[in-house]
Amino acid sequence: MRCESGNPCIMGCNRIENGYNFAYDCSTDTDIKLCFFDRDTLELKEEIPLKKRMGTVYSVCVCDDNIERMLYCYKADDEYIVDPYAKAVTGCEVFGVEQENTLHLSPVKLESFNWEGDVPLHLPYNDCVFYKLNVRGFTKSRSSKVKAKGTFRGIVEKIPYLKELGITTLEFMPAYEFDEAYRFPQFIDSSEYLRYGVIKGSIYNNTVTKKAEKLNCWGYTKAFYYAPKASYSIPAEDNISEKAGKYNDYTTEFKNMVKCLHNNGIEVVMEFFFDGVKTAYILECVRYWVREYHIDGVHLYCDEHSLNVLAADPQLADTKIITVGWNSDRGTYKHMASCNNDAQNTIRRYLKGDEDMLRPFINMAGANPYNAAVINYVASNNGFTLYDLYSYNEKHNEKNGWNNTDGDNNGHSWNCGAEGETDDPNVNGLRRRLIKNAFAALLCSRGPAMFFAGDEFCNTQFGNNNAYCQDNIISWLDWSRLEEFKEIHDFVRHMIQFRKEHPILRKMTKPSSCQFPEISVHNGTPFNASTDYKTKLIGIMYAGRNEEDTEDDIVFYCMNAYWEPLVMQLPVLPNGKHWHVDTNTNAEYFDGEDFTEKTELLGVNTIRVPARTTIILVAE
Repeated sequence: MRCESGNPCIMGCNRIENGYNFAYDCSTDTDIKLCFFDRDTLELKEEIPLKKRMGTVYSVCVCDDNIERMLYCYKADDEYIVDPYAKAVTGCEVFGVEQENTLHLSPVKLESFNWEGDVPLHLPYNDCVFYKLNVRGFTKSRSSKVKAKGTFRGIVEKIPYLKELGITTLEFMPAYEFDEAYRFPQFIDSSEYLRYGVIKGSIYNNTVTKKAEKLNCWGYTKAFYYAPKASYSIPAEDNISEKAGKYNDYTTEFKNMVKCLHNNGIEVVMEFFFDGVKTAYILECVRYWVREYHIDGVHLYCDEHSLNVLAADPQLADTKIITVGWNSDRGTYKHMASCNNDAQNTIRRYLKGDEDMLRPFINMAGANPYNAAVINYVASNNGFTLYDLYSYNEKHNEKNGWNNTDGDNNGHSWNCGAEGETDDPNVNGLRRRLIKNAFAALLCSRGPAMFFAGDEFCNTQFGNNNAYCQDNIISWLDWSRLEEFKEIHDFVRHMIQFRKEHPILRKMTKPSSCQFPEISVHNGTPFNASTDYKTKLIGIMYAGRNEEDTEDDIVFYCMNAYWEPLVMQLPVLPNGKHWHVDTNTNAEYFDGEDFTEKTELLGVNTIRVPARTTIILVAE
């Protein structure tokens, strides 16, 4: 192979004018070699000694197009090392298992892909309904009834379901090549091995199949961030070679999934957990995913400096960048968003009836900063599912192996009178009502809404609020519950559509012709904005113009968090309009149901709100 001096400023393996440039960072004085292997036989074809070209970076340019069909890795002191910038990694096709004699390599060149004009969708945050999922857990269960279970292709099979539900944006928990089985000691310290029951050094280039005692099913750990996860791909899984490590390009399955989702108006946002990763790497990695895979956004866990750099990067100016807490005082960054458990805890505590929560709830419901978004959710992967939130007072994480010491101890849950599953119709009725209340609060709040996959049909993790290591029915969605909890699913679908039909719930519009305030608070009586720590009944009215500016758009959200019925006086509507009840969570939901008939009217503008019930009215 003919070689020239490489460019140390272009990290990883990249095509340049006269060949392929390889650059690898190693801070120790070690002999580094670049190794090439035959893609089919895995026979070592060439070893090229590398030299430091700048600082601690070793680099070389290989001027031979024949390497395009080869695999490569680095070698340091006789130990093979995967390129941290690898765009795919062999030998990871089976989730959680390291196969015999595995040699982890990477392709020099990915297969080409025809995007057919696809581009990111760039949906405004105001119009987004986020749906967070774990790729494997979403369809791994037999109950999902998809052919490609637990894969990117499985998500494609569920597009009709997602579209009918009203989802605009999928947020994937880590779907890059994270090390669920702790097979790569090059970036894992000994404490992590001990945590997952793995003896360091026993599962890399090993001679026996080895599975960690505890799998990291979520992926919030160090990883090969440039590569999609091989075991989430059917081509990789179907083409496992008799000689572990043989490569079939699985990256096209991720690209096809993105293209199919975009064709159906659904965005893709990727979570990235960058623990101790340098800013330059993070920036280039995110750019790569946007450029190579057309993703619409990223949800980042990284240091503040890196976040600031990405926020100001012109190449990412229209890419959604979500983080735990973005300081909107920094200026206008409309592609930025905060997403944390502030709204979760506020909604949970208010709906449960905790005291002194009304004012925080009102502030949360109306929060919609102009210069950056605030995404709200009630439940996520880190804690109880929404069903479990109202079925368990205590976490039940015993199967995680930590004597129930792991997981959140302050989830503001309430079992409604029985711990876990029960046949008590009163308890089950109350649980369903509270779940509907939670979705109503979420979807009638100004900030973009996000919910966890399966919450719309009451998926359960049996009280486990930290299912990070459960690659089984605990963390896999049980799609059979879709039939059992069809009412909840249909209610959620209706509330998403209701949110889309009423822009005043999502954003500021032109002022209403009747001069009602854009947002007003009604504590039992019209425009009574006073609250105290015991207040449990609240009305929030949103008033403006519809999308076409042809008529007023007025929605009244009313919630009684008390255990007894309370009376709400509604504002008097002008111009001959009247209040129509769209939603009453005290009544079973059916499509097309007239909930005005299900609501107790005490006068033209007065209603009795049942205990722990949400009523939503629209001016007609």
